[in-house]
Amino acid sequence: MNFIHVLVIAVAILTILAAVALVFGSSKTERTHSLSFFVAAIGEVIWAVSIAIFLSLGNSEFDARIAPWLVKGIYIGAIIMDSAILAYVSWKYRWGKILTTLFSITGIALATIFIYDPSILYSEIILTGDSPSVSIDTSKWFYYAYIIYFCLLIPSFCLSLFYRIRHTSDKKAKRGYLFFLIGLAVAGGLSGVFDLIMPLSRYDLIWVGPLAIGLIILGFYFAILKYKMVPMNASWLKTLSSVVIISGAFISYLLIFHLVFIALFKVPTPSYQVVLLNFIMIAIVLLLMPAFSEIIDLTKSLISTKQIDLPYIVKKISVIDGKKSTLKEISSFLAEHMHFSYIGFIIDGKFYVADDCKISAEVIKEIEEMPIPQHGAWQNTSSLKNSAIKDFNISRIAVLTGSNGEVIGQMIFGKSDVKSSLDNKELAKIMMIVSLIGVIIEDGGRSNS
Repeated sequence: MNFIHVLVIAVAILTILAAVALVFGSSKTERTHSLSFFVAAIGEVIWAVSIAIFLSLGNSEFDARIAPWLVKGIYIGAIIMDSAILAYVSWKYRWGKILTTLFSITGIALATIFIYDPSILYSEIILTGDSPSVSIDTSKWFYYAYIIYFCLLIPSFCLSLFYRIRHTSDKKAKRGYLFFLIGLAVAGGLSGVFDLIMPLSRYDLIWVGPLAIGLIILGFYFAILKYKMVPMNASWLKTLSSVVIISGAFISYLLIFHLVFIALFKVPTPSYQVVLLNFIMIAIVLLLMPAFSEIIDLTKSLISTKQIDLPYIVKKISVIDGKKSTLKEISSFLAEHMHFSYIGFIIDGKFYVADDCKISAEVIKEIEEMPIPQHGAWQNTSSLKNSAIKDFNISRIAVLTGSNGEVIGQMIFGKSDVKSSLDNKELAKIMMIVSLIGVIIEDGGRSNS
């Protein structure tokens, strides 16, 4: 089986899993509505799997026997899927019920006629040559009616979805439905070209339609999760949703890889050795992703000298074990990433700092005797001698408090490496870090050295 056909089947399976999660995740009042999405997924699976298997057929006797059934699945599955999509987006409204009923009855009529007399659609099924194909009989009315049916149905569910967006008050739901509208419009256009027009001359590209529709359905399911359109509270639903989304992203990558590969090397499909190598490289990249992320965050924090990278600093110091990490290690990290010449701590009369900065015992005693601020954590340095501030490049001093508000020490800031004065935004970031450091030091005990 061709690699792209495997991807088509994989996407179809994921759409069913997404539909199952949506049905069970919906409230009781919305569950009937979600069943339409499930029926659409069933139609997509019938359509997609029938296409993938049909395009993989050979010319054996068994293949010749199952080929007519697969062709029925191709043309009937599409009817089921699109009719159910229309029901999902419009059944809420009275006119939507009427419209869905009309299209459903028409679709059932077309499917019944085709099942009773397949020759009304095609003159023969060709299993010889490079790829199986169906010789569409354009001398009869059925295929023209089939095309008209979808040319009316696709705009119908797009316009219905547009109407739903206009009359939905929830802004997040609007964004989700807008994504679905744009995706369905694009996928519907691709399906019209590759599954309705091109089969008259070239049949091997009909996989484009189900693959595009399947990816859009998965994308809409992601939007449902992102914008909380349906609550997924059960643990197994969360697990299932994670599998669907991650697998969908992985398949999208493989699809891009396949298209780029055939465009560069001009071959119909990559060999299994190339696909296996690709899987191995993906696994390696995923294993190295945490390290890549850490390097990127570290680099960003170090080079962002005009501002403090608060998320990175908080992430790192939040995992510090106050009982194992020394205050000198914490001092070194903070000075480097907060962009000060040094940052030190006065705890129980002792001064802890990472570099060679030495503050005399006399100045340390003066700092300890400074009055505790009634509001905030910044202490007024005007009581210190100017020579002390100048000699030791002291820019700011903050009190460190524990979780219960008790003062446990002070945090001394040297000269800012990049700014002569800090704005309110930067000061607010520093205060958050000061508060967190106080709790960490309290947790580690005052004997830390």
